[in-house]
Amino acid sequence: MIQLLGAFFIFSLTGALSPGPLTTMAIAEGSRRGRWSGWWLSLGHGIIEGLYVLIIAIILWLGRETLLQQPLVTGVIALVGGGFLIWMGWRMALAAWRRKLTLQGEAGQEIRLGLVPMGAFLSISNPYWWLWWALIASAFVGRSLAWGLGGVVILFVVHWLTDFGWLTGLSWLTGSGRSLISPGLYRWVLVACGIALIFFGVSFIGLGVEVLRTGDVNIL
Repeated sequence: MIQLLGAFFIFSLTGALSPGPLTTMAIAEGSRRGRWSGWWLSLGHGIIEGLYVLIIAIILWLGRETLLQQPLVTGVIALVGGGFLIWMGWRMALAAWRRKLTLQGEAGQEIRLGLVPMGAFLSISNPYWWLWWALIASAFVGRSLAWGLGGVVILFVVHWLTDFGWLTGLSWLTGSGRSLISPGLYRWVLVACGIALIFFGVSFIGLGVEVLRTGDVNIL
């Protein structure tokens, strides 16, 4: 069990540290809403991810194929998720360009709690996240079933700690330097983050179209 957890912790870092929508938002929201923004994002991500891992464990326990291996399902997820990211990136970049986003007055508790559903939505809009668990990490989930549901829970917690550490670390760095960031620099940081989200969205849509055209989920 210790060997499995150690291997999965290292393996999980490849997913947590990869550039993506959550990483982009942790950087942007850290300077805008405070250094604990990454914690709230990781909480939302962890809630939806925990449910997904539980579903995968049940499917593996029943010995059935995962639904996400179907090209139609994967392609639709990529298209819808890509559209969501484009919409979010456009709103962020446009608001920053029009100077509607400022460093002051946006760190209230209500706004921070809004990051929890954002973390969940950013997760389910990412087709790589679905496939990473269903087609790659599911092997670790299957091995953890040897220790029952407790083994699956411990495996998930080990993985979530990598997301929590990475996202919180990013927002802590950008949030701690709020007083050092000029309004002009902050504006361009948010514009860049918005463009990055649009790029991810366009990429996801392109991959979704290709999956639906070829019927091959492995191109992701």
